[in-house]
Amino acid sequence: MELRQLKTFRTIATLGSFNQAAEVLDYAQSTVSEQIRALETDLNVRLFNRASKQVALTEAGELMLQYAQKMLNLEEEIRSEVSGCEEVHGSLSIRIPETISICYLPPILRKFRQRFPKVDFSFTNCAYFSLPEELRSGIINLAFLITDTFRAADLETEKLLDIPLALVTYLEHPLASKQPVTIFDLKNEPLLVPTSDCSYVQMLEKILAEEKVELSIVLRFNCIEAIKQSVMLGAGIAVLPQIAVKRGLAEGLLAELPWPGKPLRANLLMIRQKNKWLPPILEAFMDMTRETLAR
Repeated sequence: MELRQLKTFRTIATLGSFNQAAEVLDYAQSTVSEQIRALETDLNVRLFNRASKQVALTEAGELMLQYAQKMLNLEEEIRSEVSGCEEVHGSLSIRIPETISICYLPPILRKFRQRFPKVDFSFTNCAYFSLPEELRSGIINLAFLITDTFRAADLETEKLLDIPLALVTYLEHPLASKQPVTIFDLKNEPLLVPTSDCSYVQMLEKILAEEKVELSIVLRFNCIEAIKQSVMLGAGIAVLPQIAVKRGLAEGLLAELPWPGKPLRANLLMIRQKNKWLPPILEAFMDMTRETLAR
């Protein structure tokens, strides 16, 4: 496997064409085809479906594209560091909950960009179960989770913040005026949960399971704002970080229900691979994150 093969592979995947890739790279068509054949032979997989003029990545090709991008980014970072380039180049792939992206990330990113304007970022939503493998493989450099605990033998977990959770619904909901609310009151209520923030919902599910309460309807959304708007219009109840619903509560658009029992609090965790060399740009991002959240 050679870097030039990876560059050719990435170019074809981006353009969707062997011919266009050959033109962009200033290669003969036969050279492009030979490089991909050699790469597929080396990996013993097909990377492209060539059933039509518009080539498409196979499932293996989709995964390979992530690794190819990481390797090419690392090459650029090495060249930048070793040559003593004044402007550091590189790329970071980070999994981060939507709430943290909206409420805390912007000032961190602004500060980072002032120091490292040539660094690329890829921010994606959290993924609780695939997280260890993604960190071990290097597909992602860093991850953040909103949850109670997270443990893996070869991962380093650092707590950054307490995250209070709120149980919210629409203003006219019968439970909005009931005192107290019990865990059994939730049984027949539609529960709206985010896939973009992921892990803290498991805390509520654990409490429900312990009380042998099974929810009748669960609606899963990939957007916090969609959940808030739906709840405001009477779709059900939701469990969200307090900071995500603070404005809606203050403006009287949402009603907060008292927790049935002890209020739920989660932790914002920063997770990386243990005992692994950290690129300077990753160390800088982690330090800026700690400093910003500490304030």
